[in-house]
Amino acid sequence: MVMPYLHFNGNCEEAFNFYAECFGGKITFISRPDNDPSKPIMHATVMLTETGSISGSDSDPHEPLPEKYEILVLFKTREEVEKVLAKLAVGGTIIMPFAPHPPPDDAGGGAYLKDKYGYFWMLCT
Repeated sequence: MVMPYLHFNGNCEEAFNFYAECFGGKITFISRPDNDPSKPIMHATVMLTETGSISGSDSDPHEPLPEKYEILVLFKTREEVEKVLAKLAVGGTIIMPFAPHPPPDDAGGGAYLKDKYGYFWMLCT
């Protein structure tokens, strides 16, 4: 299994709740020092789809976050892409609305956006 690992500046739980809502998924794990809810997240996992998840944590606020991550999610239909795209775009920017893939990959299509947390998403069929 390959799982993206994202870093946040103190808002990991907020972001993972947002992603769970967008995809209809759920947070499956959260770990904090001493199990204290006021402390930053050391590790968390959110299931986005039946077989796809991402993990992450709150980073040291003195360390800069990486400038660009891209997360690819494959869907069965354009309707699923459009539904998630609309939700993920709240507070973010749609860079490319859903469009058919160009030849020679003429099956399906995709969309591309930057979410409100600064992460880039490729949503494809």
